[in-house]
Amino acid sequence: MSKKILLYAGYLYDGGELKEHVTIEIQNGKIKGIHNGFIEDDDAYIEDKREHFVFPAFVNTHTHSAMTGMRGLADDLPLMDWLNKYIFPVELKLVNREFINTFFPLALVEMIHSGISTFADMYFFQDEAAKWVKKAGMRAVLAEGVIDFGTPNKKEVKEQLAYTEDFIKNYKGDEHVIPSVGPHAPYTCSPELLKKSWDIAEKYDVPYLIHVSETQEEVDIIKKRYGMRPVEHLNALGVLGKRVVSAHSVHLNEREMAIFKEKGVAVSHNPQSNMKLASGIAPIKKYLDMGILVSLGTDGAASNNNLDFIDELRTASLLQKISLSDPTALSAEECLKIGTEEGAKALGLVDVGKIKEGYVADIAVLDLSSASLTPVYNPISHLVYAASAHDIDTLIVMGEVIMENKKIKTLDEEEIKEKARRYSKKIKDLINEG
Repeated sequence: MSKKILLYAGYLYDGGELKEHVTIEIQNGKIKGIHNGFIEDDDAYIEDKREHFVFPAFVNTHTHSAMTGMRGLADDLPLMDWLNKYIFPVELKLVNREFINTFFPLALVEMIHSGISTFADMYFFQDEAAKWVKKAGMRAVLAEGVIDFGTPNKKEVKEQLAYTEDFIKNYKGDEHVIPSVGPHAPYTCSPELLKKSWDIAEKYDVPYLIHVSETQEEVDIIKKRYGMRPVEHLNALGVLGKRVVSAHSVHLNEREMAIFKEKGVAVSHNPQSNMKLASGIAPIKKYLDMGILVSLGTDGAASNNNLDFIDELRTASLLQKISLSDPTALSAEECLKIGTEEGAKALGLVDVGKIKEGYVADIAVLDLSSASLTPVYNPISHLVYAASAHDIDTLIVMGEVIMENKKIKTLDEEEIKEKARRYSKKIKDLINEG
């Protein structure tokens, strides 16, 4: 949509303050200005959202998108059993290009409905995923997962790294796809693999996505194997810095927190996945007080089991309140910043995460008309504590309206869901066959 957009908002949170009755002017994919009151222009596409709450679109800093195909496949298990007995074997048996082309777009549909413009994804066959990201009109940091024992895409580590480097070369500088490096975790990647992955990230100046200290068991494994804790191990290898997005980061001691702060590592907090797998409660309030950059991720739908970002915001806030016995811990506005501006910073995006003149126009719109959102005293409170993904009305990414009035414009939602239903029958048959 090349035409200028005028988005009239009943309520606007621009990333710094709450405003009422303003018009956002969007042109050439960016915020050109914010004006008081309603503005009309015959040469503009006008979105009248006077009964809505407009805010920066969400940034999901950790997920495994195509795992929507494993939603509900292995529930109620601790992480290591979940991974080693179910997820890893199923992936090696079932995940292929057809699987990605079936379930990755399903995740995009779910994330669009949730108001997510940008997400970081670690999975397999990311060349297929990249095509869908561009078709959907979203923005994604895509990392091909690398792991010592092989992946569905490439069995040998050397092949995995070569694929990663080729993928980065093909997409470096792309508007929609930000290629990155994705070593799975310190307990599944040798020191050599972690360092080689880092070298690629440094060479091409791309993000480095990794799981760190998700469970106490992981900490114990690394201590036994290397004589130090996970963050200390990574620091000794020289693979920590501002390009790192550390998923989960639940079990850090004071020394490790200080290392994260010193190195500028960003944490991706995944509260619902951590709760479901009983991994623990990350000390997010403490991280924030120390000045560690904290963002928010849904993780994959196999361990969440949805990609509802609003639900994740609410859980993040409530977990800190109950764990600290402090109702003031992690307020609604703090959560919204973590899910927008801080997520953009974590992924190295300098002009994303606010509705501000000169910033990229990534905007979500919440419909306030439902009974559960009536009356309105504080729309930020409603967004975090009362709303759900079903209340997201419109999503604009890079100045393009990709969902309007809850209808996705860039993808055929019904066709994608039907294809996923058909494919799930094949998965059931394969699992039953053993």
